[in-house]
Amino acid sequence: MADLLIKNGLVLTFEKDTLSGQIIPGGAVAVRGDSILKVGKTADLSNKYGSAKVIDASGRIVMPGFIITHTHMPYVLAHNQPVDFSQLKSFWDMLQKMGWEWLEDLTTGDGIYAATRYAAMKMLKNGTTTVCDMVEGPNAIPGALSCSARAIEEVGIRAQVGYEVTERIPGVSILEKLDRGMAEKGFEENLSFLSRYPAGGDGRVQGRIGVHTAYTNSVDTMKKARELADKHGCGIQIHIAEIPRAFLVEKYGKSAPRVLEEAGLLGPDVVAAHCIDLTDEDLKILKRNNVNIVHTPMTNSLGGNGVARVPEMLDQGMNVSIGHDCFFTLNTAEYIRYAYLVHKIHNANPMLIPPFQILDMVLGNPARALGMGDKIGSLTPGKKADIIIIKPDSPSPVTPASVIGYFTMTFQGGDVESVLIDGELIVEKGRMTTVDEEEVKGMCIDEAKILWRKNGIEV
Repeated sequence: MADLLIKNGLVLTFEKDTLSGQIIPGGAVAVRGDSILKVGKTADLSNKYGSAKVIDASGRIVMPGFIITHTHMPYVLAHNQPVDFSQLKSFWDMLQKMGWEWLEDLTTGDGIYAATRYAAMKMLKNGTTTVCDMVEGPNAIPGALSCSARAIEEVGIRAQVGYEVTERIPGVSILEKLDRGMAEKGFEENLSFLSRYPAGGDGRVQGRIGVHTAYTNSVDTMKKARELADKHGCGIQIHIAEIPRAFLVEKYGKSAPRVLEEAGLLGPDVVAAHCIDLTDEDLKILKRNNVNIVHTPMTNSLGGNGVARVPEMLDQGMNVSIGHDCFFTLNTAEYIRYAYLVHKIHNANPMLIPPFQILDMVLGNPARALGMGDKIGSLTPGKKADIIIIKPDSPSPVTPASVIGYFTMTFQGGDVESVLIDGELIVEKGRMTTVDEEEVKGMCIDEAKILWRKNGIEV
């Protein structure tokens, strides 16, 4: 018996990946409880599950929800903040000022709650059903992750969440001093969260330890992160090689991947954001440790960091997914398109990154990166009913032959009409069912104003 039948759609299963997945015109998906029961032709499933509640997806695409493996949802408070950009002459300036001084060090629990609700809501409305979020805010702990979880649960997105462990001292240059006591506070925040939101269960919110970088932590801190991740089975999320390698070479005489490997932190449960300034040897280190790479092309462009060697990573069989730091828009369609295009121009090769590879990078690849390949990322019986329904706004027919190309050429987040998570209708006909959209937006704006005023901005 099914509880829900989504019928008459162009169903894309993506099992086990884009190329091998089924494309079913006149297709249907039967849902029972929080899981997918059956996928097939509408005629067959309608006869079998005639008593189920029906969603008519005629003229629409039915597919699994997108998965984004690196976000900082509280960062939306600084969107459009009118700061003095003349101070930002390098990525190092941007990190110290835009990231730390003007945002993270001023972040409060109320700000985390308000911003996370807004970011989760916007991503859901654009088809993202799962995120991996790293929360920062050294003056918001203890309790920062509780604020994050409350927001996520109210909105309804699926998330792995962790607090960023760092030895950085607010207001003190990392070139002057680091403090392991700061890292200990971060570990305590993560452990408290994991006691309530353990990894590997059926809960929509789960813990994943966050670590900032190798250059803001000691080897002992990196070793402890690995020890705790193994003990709690929660995995690690970390930034690797976002900043020029000279930082690590000057500090350790080695690259970030080498330092992290020798500390024992790397492994198949590591989700590594950015991974830009890498040598051939660095790539080998990440590959032999089965590290999951998160490509964040828009953020990297903003910081002038360069373009990650994603085509080579894919050629070597590395698992690559998409992240975005919650900079710019929260519209996954834009990140899909930018990642699809940037490597072509950077390498002067239009054959790089075909559409099917980009879709793998927001579906099956990130599901495996988060250790959830058996639960999300495809429309497969037994997996979670995390489903999006898209009404294409296209100047040309969207057919079984053209639908994969639609996602790189035409798709916009606003084309997403409905979103289900665990079989629950979270977005219906473009509107949230779980929260008042105007109230969520208004609270986020109010918290942004508070943050901006701390930076001397009258608003």
